Amino acid sequence: MKTVSPQLERRRALRRHKRRELLLNGWRTIALLGLSTALGWLLLRHGWTLAGTQHVVVLGKTGISPELVSRIGQFNFPQPLLEVDPSDLENRLRSNLPVQSARVSRQVLPARLEITLVGKTPVARGIRRTPSGREEGMIDADGQWIQPNPAAPTLTPTTAITVDGWALEHRDVIAKLLGQQQRFNEDLKRIVVLPDGAISLRCKKLGRVDLGNDISRLPQQIDAIVELNQTLPSTLMQATGTVIDLSNPERPEIQLPVKPADKNQDLKTQP
Repeated sequence: MKTVSPQLERRRALRRHKRRELLLNGWRTIALLGLSTALGWLLLRHGWTLAGTQHVVVLGKTGISPELVSRIGQFNFPQPLLEVDPSDLENRLRSNLPVQSARVSRQVLPARLEITLVGKTPVARGIRRTPSGREEGMIDADGQWIQPNPAAPTLTPTTAITVDGWALEHRDVIAKLLGQQQRFNEDLKRIVVLPDGAISLRCKKLGRVDLGNDISRLPQQIDAIVELNQTLPSTLMQATGTVIDLSNPERPEIQLPVKPADKNQDLKTQP
């Protein structure tokens, strides 16, 4: 029977001790990682939570309240912060509020939601036809539709113009006409977009002005309106039913209403 030397026995014992330490340290590391992961999940899930609308901060001079933002975002308080999708909330706010832009950011310490809104400035009142019927709203200087929200502050257009028949494809021409109010000497009252795309204006002095649907002529038509506004006598345009046809701005036509025949005069002329 072989005898083991004391030195060899000590080396074997030292190796066994090192293996136990490595195994113990490995389990400790796994346990710490598991514990930190669980604590991190609990913190993310329940620690960073919006308790109520006091943790929803709305920036920008729009008058829109955190309560309205929370309603549009469909928050269910207490609302986990990381369950709020900033991109989705921004799209919801732009679609349901009279705002030009919306930026949403999540703040961790302390847990809160910051929403920066830039409001739209309405220039005119708007009417559009939808599959569900007639809808009223407002139009900005770029011809964009502003969807009103009854819960948001009421906006007042900067002019008394109404755009009747707004459609996305006519946005550019509407914007160009709205931008001419100063040149029109505040005469423009209504822009009517007909179903076939033809444009007709209602003016205080000139009455009804038909532009047709050839948008390439719009610059010349605008110049013609300015000139007619300055040169035509008011007495000529005071008759109800007067129509100015500017579909060909090089040859404008004025259609005066036909006066009804005088029955008494007809009786006098009869033999």
